[in-house]
Amino acid sequence: MIYEQGGDDDEATPAPSSEPPSVRRMVFPSQAAQIAWLRQMVDRYKGNQLIRHKAVDIVFRWAGCEPKQKLCHAIAIGRWVQKHIRYINEGVETFQSPVRTLTWRHGDCDDFTTLIASLLESIGIKSELVGLEWRGMYRHIFPRAIVPLGRLGPIRRVDFTSKLLAACGLPLPSPAARIPLDATLAAPVGTQNPIRTAILRGDKPRTLAL
Repeated sequence: MIYEQGGDDDEATPAPSSEPPSVRRMVFPSQAAQIAWLRQMVDRYKGNQLIRHKAVDIVFRWAGCEPKQKLCHAIAIGRWVQKHIRYINEGVETFQSPVRTLTWRHGDCDDFTTLIASLLESIGIKSELVGLEWRGMYRHIFPRAIVPLGRLGPIRRVDFTSKLLAACGLPLPSPAARIPLDATLAAPVGTQNPIRTAILRGDKPRTLAL
């Protein structure tokens, strides 16, 4: 598989331009290698000041979450991306940086994923990149937040958390829960489990998480 990667970004917001970003072609031998590369991107951009500033703005000003209510913070970030970033299909798979996605306000599922995960990580919420692979060539990647339960504030724990973990075959480190944050779906983020939905319609997705 051949991909094009968006160029590097400075701390400041890049100015809109008609010129295409610099790209380099990459070949990934597997979906696991692709997810590992995207994880490296998240680890790089979680310290970006523009990303952190936006995350803080989302959870406190836009969503009105209280401090230390990490579940509210995680759901708020997913819902903000769902509301403000437009999904667009790509002719050639292109991995743009979280800063470019935030600036241009569009991307596909992997761009949504790295933006959400970077926003989460920038304010201390651990995330996983979870890849679903069906028969054929369809692939989908979405982030999950790992947040302590405790006081949940206005967001109640969804009842599909344990089903998601069972489907992924991942351990549940107490006291934590894994919440799917797929902002490309029509349903509000945090109310639908993509893995469970796929299983209910008869699919048997293979899942990977980093």
